[in-house]
Amino acid sequence: MRTLLILSTASLLSACSTMADKLQGSLTPPPGDGYAIFSLVGKSSEPDRSSASVSWNSLDSALQGRVYANMGTDTIFGENGNMAAGKLALLTLPPGRYQLATAYGYWPSGLGRFGDSGIQIRSFPLNLPFSVEAGKAVYLGEVLLEMDYLPTAEIRDAQQRDFTHMKNVWKVNNLNSVVLAPFKPETIKPD
Repeated sequence: MRTLLILSTASLLSACSTMADKLQGSLTPPPGDGYAIFSLVGKSSEPDRSSASVSWNSLDSALQGRVYANMGTDTIFGENGNMAAGKLALLTLPPGRYQLATAYGYWPSGLGRFGDSGIQIRSFPLNLPFSVEAGKAVYLGEVLLEMDYLPTAEIRDAQQRDFTHMKNVWKVNNLNSVVLAPFKPETIKPD
């Protein structure tokens, strides 16, 4: 019984591993890989019921994935109380060319057929290319989804806030080696 309790506790603790535990104070990628870092943020009148995602893919292979952020539970912590509802993403990738392909916003749309609130889903074509080099971490900037009445995706640089989060939450000691390659600022309308 005691062995089972110890194994259960160990499993629970490993499931609660944080980004700080994973990185152990350094943004040095695993051998042969690189890191891509960007923030996915959303603004909605009902953040507890809103979320967002960004799909990414390799331009050199079939590698692809998606980053999710829940506006009610995920937070990026900047300096002096500057916070944003969203997630700071860290992708571990082999060297190559990639793109943030499409952003998706999910938020309440008002009353549905039976008095329940329906969910509005909008997609935003990003097509934002970036490169990853072995042994390096590259910072790409922020994808901000403005939800509700006039939905847009804003591409911008949020380095100050995001670097504060890496330093204080991820517990990364030195950010001088991060390659700065933020996407060009732009506003994207939904499909």
